[in-house]
Amino acid sequence: MDGTQIRKRPRPVVSCLRCRDKKLKCDRVTPCENCIKAGCSAECAYNQTPETVDSMPKAKRVQLNATNTAVNQPGRATGIGVIEDLQQRVVKLEELLSVRSQTVNFGPAREAAVLDSGPQSSNIVTQSENSPPYLGTLVVKGSRSRYHGQNNRITLLNQFAEAKDFINKCTKDSTLIGLAKEVQFLQSKSQLPLNSPDSVSDVDGSPELLQLRALLPSKAVCDQLLKTYTKNFEKTLRILHVPSFFRQYAEFWTDPDNETYRSSLFIAQLTAILIVSLALEEKGFKLDHPSTWEYLKLTAVDLIRAWLQKLGRKQRTEFTTLQVQVLILLSCHLRLVTPEELWRESGTLVRSAMVMGLHLDLSKSTNFSVFQAENRRRLWITIVEMDLQASIASGMPVMAPELDFGPLIPANLNDSDFDESTAVLPLSKPLHESTDSLALVTLAKSLQYRVRAMDFVKSAGPVKDLSELVKQGQRLEACLRQIPSALKLDHTLKGDDVPALLLNRVLVDVYTRRPLLCLYRSVAMGDCRDDPMFLEIQRVCLESSLAILSYQDYFDPNVADLDVFNSTTYWDIFQIFCKNDILWAALSVCGYIKLSSQQQSGPQTPSDNPQPGVFSNSQGMMHSKASLTRIVENSLDSLTRRIGENGSNIKDVLLLSVVLQSVRARGSAQLRERWMYQGAQKALSACRQHLLPTMAEQPYAFNLPDLAQMLQSTQPMLTPNQEAQLNPSAQLQLPDFFAESSALATEFNNFQGDPFTFEDGSFAWNL
Repeated sequence: MDGTQIRKRPRPVVSCLRCRDKKLKCDRVTPCENCIKAGCSAECAYNQTPETVDSMPKAKRVQLNATNTAVNQPGRATGIGVIEDLQQRVVKLEELLSVRSQTVNFGPAREAAVLDSGPQSSNIVTQSENSPPYLGTLVVKGSRSRYHGQNNRITLLNQFAEAKDFINKCTKDSTLIGLAKEVQFLQSKSQLPLNSPDSVSDVDGSPELLQLRALLPSKAVCDQLLKTYTKNFEKTLRILHVPSFFRQYAEFWTDPDNETYRSSLFIAQLTAILIVSLALEEKGFKLDHPSTWEYLKLTAVDLIRAWLQKLGRKQRTEFTTLQVQVLILLSCHLRLVTPEELWRESGTLVRSAMVMGLHLDLSKSTNFSVFQAENRRRLWITIVEMDLQASIASGMPVMAPELDFGPLIPANLNDSDFDESTAVLPLSKPLHESTDSLALVTLAKSLQYRVRAMDFVKSAGPVKDLSELVKQGQRLEACLRQIPSALKLDHTLKGDDVPALLLNRVLVDVYTRRPLLCLYRSVAMGDCRDDPMFLEIQRVCLESSLAILSYQDYFDPNVADLDVFNSTTYWDIFQIFCKNDILWAALSVCGYIKLSSQQQSGPQTPSDNPQPGVFSNSQGMMHSKASLTRIVENSLDSLTRRIGENGSNIKDVLLLSVVLQSVRARGSAQLRERWMYQGAQKALSACRQHLLPTMAEQPYAFNLPDLAQMLQSTQPMLTPNQEAQLNPSAQLQLPDFFAESSALATEFNNFQGDPFTFEDGSFAWNL
């Protein structure tokens, strides 16, 4: 009456949101009849009071608010159904992801903090207890980023807070930095240069195959290297059918200049075999055949890579081509290519094999002969095995898909049991009978469980319920127990092939143990838990770690059987294949010592060990803290003795020496830090002492007295107490071959190396 418009009270919304949107008559129950008919009863919702809305989950509130907004905008009536449907799908997806992140959030809660590396450390992202559910460390520097996996030194070091803090402080200690710089400099002068595969530019034509043929070594050299290959390889991994390859090999040397070999894949295959064999030849081979050694070591791989790069589509899908690629990947492993690169190459290999259909069950296919089908099964299992091991070494996911490997397991047969003319494959022999393929068949039978375990590890976050973890681990333990007696390390060996057979048996055991240790190590090295399953995990992890460390004694020239190992060749190969396993196992033992010390310092329970510092395994064997410390020290000693060999790394020595002292020392933080300092100093001095004699063997054109003077000037100044505690053999003993050489002193002064900055790549820190 005063001229203002009378506004009616809005009618309450009593229909569900979907009926209101579709302009349907709603029966106003939950769920309503219309939503039931439409098959979306779970989405039947009504407008809520503010109190009710505030109490709802955030995802649901977002859904209701978005829907109400769309409903109350008449101008958008024509698009309401589409928008609402998309919004509901997004919300539902978010809810599913939220649920999944909670259900798969198992694995150790760990700080993935990145070590402080100086003034630029502000560019590095540090993770805390709110870190994403993956194991490893993500480093971000500006627009660059890199993920370091579970077994990377950085991630492993994060398990030992005191050791990590100490290494951070080393960046400010000029004495340790100077000592480490000396070791790195001497190491750089004593090691042979490695030839990393380079990318080859693609030019018109493909002369590489012609070069491979022209540069092929003599028949006598090829015979020698081929014998080495078949003696040591083609056991744990199967790539060739040896008799058929030898037939082709004999045909080639009958008429090596035949025109057919100008474009034959056989030349590349043979060259790849020679490259792999070179790793197991005695050092005298280089002296007897210097040009062949240099060609196979430095040039041949690049030629094969260039040839592979230029192959056409049809040639890429040739089975021989895939065999060549597998051989090249194996040679890259032996040439100490980085784990990340091996993982990248193995992933490419898996995809190449899948393009060719090797992952398919072809048992009923008539497109392939029996001979072809069996060789394809062998090669596929080999490729997946190599991919699995590369993923473990790099801490990255397995590239091979989770498949039913049962139909793809090759038969336990000798190569002589079938050939190209075989119409029906013979029955597989029992596993207690040794054959050419027994090792591969054994690995194949556990492959599905090991791949599944690694998928489990990579999707894990902090582990709260250990039951599923233990269930996965028990399957792998069963696989270890099911290794045939013919492949057991305690099985009697005789003949000239003892070193090769022993190496392959060790590899079968290590390949089977690796996923088990990856599965359990993250929990066993975490915080102690009052849970029987945790104690079981801890026990299994310790036993497997000690087993791996014990395998060094088979090949270490200091303790190995001299009647079997009269050279360091197999020791070098064992280190190439298992060096990382030794470091991981030693750190796992350190983690066990740390947890055991924590348990002893806490309240004792009836289930505790009867004697302080004494731990027993499943066989009742007792391990004291002192005995475990001695085992780790022996592993540290092997690392320092090999510091001059290719593939060794000063940062492995530094990491293990500091961690060992951090877990064995008790008392105040200041006392533990002093022990860690002395441990690092002793280890670095030992490395320097092992490296100095190698300088006398280098063909330098200058003498070295100023280097001796320079090294003496940087000798650490120790207190009398520190000198008494350090091993006298660790003190610098300068040889008498040093003479004047200002050139070397200048080179040393210009040398850039500091293991404490983690920026030079050798600690896997560069992006």
